[in-house]
Amino acid sequence: MRNMYNAATMMNQLQHRMDQSANNLSNMNTHGYKARQSNFSSLMFQQIDNMLRFDADSSRLTPEGIRVGSGAKLAHTNILMDQGTIQATDRPLDVAIEHANQFFVVNAPNTNGETEQQYTRAGNFYLQPVNDNEQVMLTDSNGNPVQGNDGPIIIDHTFDNIEITADGRLETTTGDQRETVANIQLVQIDLPRTLENVGGGNYRLDAEGLGVPAEEIVTAIPAEAVTLHTRSLEASNVNFAQEMTRMIESQRAYSLNSQSITLGDQMMGLINSMRS
Repeated sequence: MRNMYNAATMMNQLQHRMDQSANNLSNMNTHGYKARQSNFSSLMFQQIDNMLRFDADSSRLTPEGIRVGSGAKLAHTNILMDQGTIQATDRPLDVAIEHANQFFVVNAPNTNGETEQQYTRAGNFYLQPVNDNEQVMLTDSNGNPVQGNDGPIIIDHTFDNIEITADGRLETTTGDQRETVANIQLVQIDLPRTLENVGGGNYRLDAEGLGVPAEEIVTAIPAEAVTLHTRSLEASNVNFAQEMTRMIESQRAYSLNSQSITLGDQMMGLINSMRS
């Protein structure tokens, strides 16, 4: 039965790996999406000694005996923070971050319904009416408020044109008057591995799990140091060929372990059918 238990364990973990590859492939066209990759680690090994005539006092037939593993599991999942390709959109509220490990800040609800700060690389922003349509608020594609240097960006709606500049300023034009109404906040996260994917292209900081204060990981970037690509968006960094290769490898390994269970079942059936 040992081989069947090991195969079943591996099939369960391979299913998770295939789900992850499928999720990466389905987000190939999601702006700012970062691919995830899993690593396997071996489960506990058990030492089985080969004794001569099953006599514990005799020497072993082999020096080390047999080491039998219990399968493998997904040890941990890494978020690949490689920068995606910058794609021009010619939309005034689309911006892409130029440097790696920098993020926009949004106020989004967590699993408990409480509002918390989350981070995203997706710069496709929109204007949402607030305060009885007398003002508009800058939001991400999920409707979450985008954080400026002075809090959520809420401005009067009485303007003719609006755009985001390369240094992160939100500028409006009313007639011949051009005015800077807000600055978009960017932060530098020195340990991007501490980020947890919460869906929708957003990440939250898991500093509590590491026992590291958030202030030591997240650093606000001064307004004069912000550099953006205007009228552009960052594409996902999913490598199609790599993900398809990983998917095929996982499917073949899954099939092999499934056949191992089938063969083990057939062998036990033969043993049970034997007559003395």
